[in-house]
Amino acid sequence: MKLNEIIPINIPIYNTCLWVFFGSKENCANALQKNGLSERAAKAFLAEVNDEQCNGVYIYNKEENVALLWISKIPVTINEYATLVHEIEHTVFYLFERIGIQHTRESDEAYAYMQGYLFAEIDCRISELREQENKETE
Repeated sequence: MKLNEIIPINIPIYNTCLWVFFGSKENCANALQKNGLSERAAKAFLAEVNDEQCNGVYIYNKEENVALLWISKIPVTINEYATLVHEIEHTVFYLFERIGIQHTRESDEAYAYMQGYLFAEIDCRISELREQENKETE
């Protein structure tokens, strides 16, 4: 796994995968196409993301069944991690909406577990990216 590549996060219990990307929206669009997303869908992603107003976004492309969590950079500060957690919340909400699980008192625990799972998986990949960056700079 390298910077500027799609990071797949498998969610086996719901038979789905979340693509995560850290970096510029242009590099993300290129990586999306390298992973099989159509040029049209990649351009739609570029048009939807206003990186001057946000540092992250969750997007789901129904036509190509691709869920993407885009964050402008690998988080380091607490505010950058807060952006990641914020976007993970959107991810969980829309994932569950797609599979027909409404957010209620009864489903609240499932939402919380999924948010924790995604954060742990993504944070693990962040650690791997940092290790690789450190090896490349040595």
